[in-house]
Amino acid sequence: MGFFFSDKPKRVTKDEMKLITRRLYGKFDKHERAEFEKLFRADLHETGLEEGVSQSEFDATMTWLRGNMKKHDLEENDLELIEKHFTEHLKD
Repeated sequence: MGFFFSDKPKRVTKDEMKLITRRLYGKFDKHERAEFEKLFRADLHETGLEEGVSQSEFDATMTWLRGNMKKHDLEENDLELIEKHFTEHLKD
């Protein structure tokens, strides 16, 4: 992305996040839903070109989650579901 280009990298928007959350709602228990909702909150509420969850932000979060399984309530199959739904929205 340069000075003369207006297109920004693909990001999961707030509206897309609502769709993802709805799709995952019945698959997660109460604690897993709360954990998921906290994961990307800061990225979604950034302003300007940074608003939304970028591929690099998503990758960093997933790497942390997989490397710190004892620090959250999500299991590997939950992470796979999250990855599946985010990938649909992050692909070009």
